[in-house]
Amino acid sequence: MNHPIPRRAVLATALLSTPTLAQSPWPSRPVRIIVGFPAGGTTDILGRIAAQILQEELGQPCVVENRPGAGSNIAAQAVLRSPPDGYTLLLGSPGTNAINPHLYSNAGYDPLTDFLPISQIAEVPNLIAAHPGLGVRDAAGLIELAKRRRLSYGETSIGGSTHLAAELFRLMAGIEATHVPYRGSAPMMTDLLPGRIDFGTDNLPSILPHVRSGALVAIGVTSAGRWATAREIPAIAETLPGYEVTAWFGLVAPRGTPPEVIARANAALRAGLGKADHVSRMQELGAAPIPGSPEEYQARNVQQFARLGELIRQVGIRAD
Repeated sequence: MNHPIPRRAVLATALLSTPTLAQSPWPSRPVRIIVGFPAGGTTDILGRIAAQILQEELGQPCVVENRPGAGSNIAAQAVLRSPPDGYTLLLGSPGTNAINPHLYSNAGYDPLTDFLPISQIAEVPNLIAAHPGLGVRDAAGLIELAKRRRLSYGETSIGGSTHLAAELFRLMAGIEATHVPYRGSAPMMTDLLPGRIDFGTDNLPSILPHVRSGALVAIGVTSAGRWATAREIPAIAETLPGYEVTAWFGLVAPRGTPPEVIARANAALRAGLGKADHVSRMQELGAAPIPGSPEEYQARNVQQFARLGELIRQVGIRAD
């Protein structure tokens, strides 16, 4: 005797077998990259390059959303609260990846456990430059002068890589100097260019034009060696061996994002960062592409989290 199949079972079978209701492969809709700084800066530009690469390689729109504030903590917290589905990513910076949890009493996240690394994108050194009126031409000259009289120095972000680069220089050189903090490159240049402060530290792309125009004197780049797009400028490490403080950037996703999403996004970034147009655009900024595996990105985050955290404790920097 044939028994009628319950209507609910028929509907359930139909729903399970309908292709349009199966989970779509990532990405099937637009992807957002959250950037923790205003539009126009180095972090924002690199975020837009990453968005262009993902859009080209994955065939879905990818947009940048700027959420500045609290040293990029606001952006990191927003991404952490987002569904871990690969549609909201964070443009990671030294602040989000290694610095802020040491700088703020409550950053609101743990960069090493709350986010999954996708891939590094680029590295950017800082540049220490002096006012020409000081009469110094290199790191050795600046150190010698600073030991004879107290100098003043500026940086563009309290607790950021420019600040830490200046503090590490001061510590390794064994000098004292008056710290003058600024909120961004433009305000610092307002005082450095006319000589109201003696020297300053900024991201290479922001300060290099002033050096090449003759308005400032390059003391040294903060990378471990000379930088490919400015080989005429010595590295601080040539005078102070072991010195290095650069800014590195990459994409991260909230904890719980599927491994296949991480893998596909990583492959897309690595493919795009190998293309000549993206490489040349980064080099124009003074940045170097550094694609790699998620494991390589995380290893750098872990190493820098410990290193920069120790420097912040040694200097006693706090943001709140």
